[in-house]
Amino acid sequence: MQTIDRRTFLEKSQIVLAGSATLAAVTPPVALAAPTIVRPLKKAYRAAAIGSTGHGGFGHQMDRALQGVPGIELIAVADDDPAGLKAAAKRTGVTQLYSDFRKMLANEKIDLVSIGPRHSQLHEELVVTCANQGKHIYCEKPLATDLASADRMIEACDSNGVKLAVAVSNRASLAIAKAVKMFTEGRIGKLLRIRANGKDDRRGGGEDLMVLGYHMLDLMCLFAGNPQWVFAHVQDDAEDITSSDGHPASEPIGPVAGDCLAAMFGFPNQVHGYLESHRQLQGGSDRFCIEIYGSEGIIVARSISDVMWLEGPVFNPAKQHQWQPITTPEWDAIAHKDLWCRRQQVIDLLQAVEEDREPSASGRQLRWVQEMIQGTYASHLAKARLPLPLKQREHPLGS
Repeated sequence: MQTIDRRTFLEKSQIVLAGSATLAAVTPPVALAAPTIVRPLKKAYRAAAIGSTGHGGFGHQMDRALQGVPGIELIAVADDDPAGLKAAAKRTGVTQLYSDFRKMLANEKIDLVSIGPRHSQLHEELVVTCANQGKHIYCEKPLATDLASADRMIEACDSNGVKLAVAVSNRASLAIAKAVKMFTEGRIGKLLRIRANGKDDRRGGGEDLMVLGYHMLDLMCLFAGNPQWVFAHVQDDAEDITSSDGHPASEPIGPVAGDCLAAMFGFPNQVHGYLESHRQLQGGSDRFCIEIYGSEGIIVARSISDVMWLEGPVFNPAKQHQWQPITTPEWDAIAHKDLWCRRQQVIDLLQAVEEDREPSASGRQLRWVQEMIQGTYASHLAKARLPLPLKQREHPLGS
């Protein structure tokens, strides 16, 4: 495959200014990180939040993500659990409360819905129902339990002219945005490889891949473009898994398997991505990171705010290279960064509606993450490198 030098890369890049952050789309396309607020929304929007206490609740503040945003009014909340609905009312101050989200959609004039439950087993019914009623959607991750379900959600949204965005807050981080800018400016040279790791906690292996790997694999796509193939190995207790080893995760997010896995992904321009996960290692959140290696430097992100770079092609403790933080004064001043990022994603979603474009974290873009996750199992079971997107849309471990 032909490689491109820095000048050609920059000439082909589309630079988008977003407040203090400069973001880039490369060829092959890299989905943009969500922009900061650069203009007011063109109209006022009425929003509603759907949760399900006991089944993933409202996810990571998916109800509050609709509040405190100029031009958006949260007018209604639905939760099929009475105690959860009461708590949501107290938390948000909303008075229009529903135990059935369908009644809420029928009774209220709503432009936008956040789908909060972490249990992605619920997402298809919620997304398709909202899409069929023309409501734009901000959905908690993981988007789906398998590719077949993701396909049906995206088709429902496309058929109804609905925009679907997925809550991956890294895409709105100003630190990540600055890292992308440094990358497009050639500060780390030619992109060579990306290494990522989950938390290696009690969920290590298959569940770590689905929960924390979702963020890491999305960041791979942000920097490298969409993957072309996958080659993987999955084990449980030092034995290769089989299709019969699939089992429910600790939350209903689709089948998982394995306590140890390693996956390699091929991206355009001879870039390779690697993701690894092991169960019950020490370190927890400190092990959760992504490393972007260039010919002239390295970028490392351990969270939406802990982003560093090294001016040098390799880390060698014997040399005087020092890690330097990647941040901005605006980013440092934000107190609740994850919630701020989610609100930025909501704004980006509505700006996408107004501009008739894809949201930066669209359902279509995050389906590539589902391809990588499902492809990890499919490749292992086939004992082969498999092209992406996959032909088999149902999960290879079963339902």
